[in-house]
Amino acid sequence: MIFWDTSALIRCYEATEVGTHAPLLLHEKGHVGSVLIRIEGVSAVRRRFGRDKAMQTALLKSLNEHLDHFDLSPIDSDVLDTAIALVDRHSLRAGDALQLAGAVMLLRTLGRRQLRFATVDAEQARAARAEGMKVLQLD
Repeated sequence: MIFWDTSALIRCYEATEVGTHAPLLLHEKGHVGSVLIRIEGVSAVRRRFGRDKAMQTALLKSLNEHLDHFDLSPIDSDVLDTAIALVDRHSLRAGDALQLAGAVMLLRTLGRRQLRFATVDAEQARAARAEGMKVLQLD
């Protein structure tokens, strides 16, 4: 099972890296993420491909189709409290802490062998490892 940070998920769609990480989405089962991934994903596509409306439309369609098969976890008070603790321990940005907090909560339920955390962000990857997670760091 892979818990996706938005940075890693969007990397699967980047035009300069077409196909590099897409097989993770196509061939692996059990994709999870925070509900935050929806807004961050749309924002990332809009900002990166601002002038290319056709590319935005195509990427957002693919993103939404993939996210329909994700199990998205809500951001509740437990996730917020965990995110605050992660910020205190690792000095993460708020969005990164919220994403990682969702993964940490799931890790507590599933166990280390069952969950990998996918990210592009080096700071977030270090924090995830420090929290006992297996990290799939996409470049």
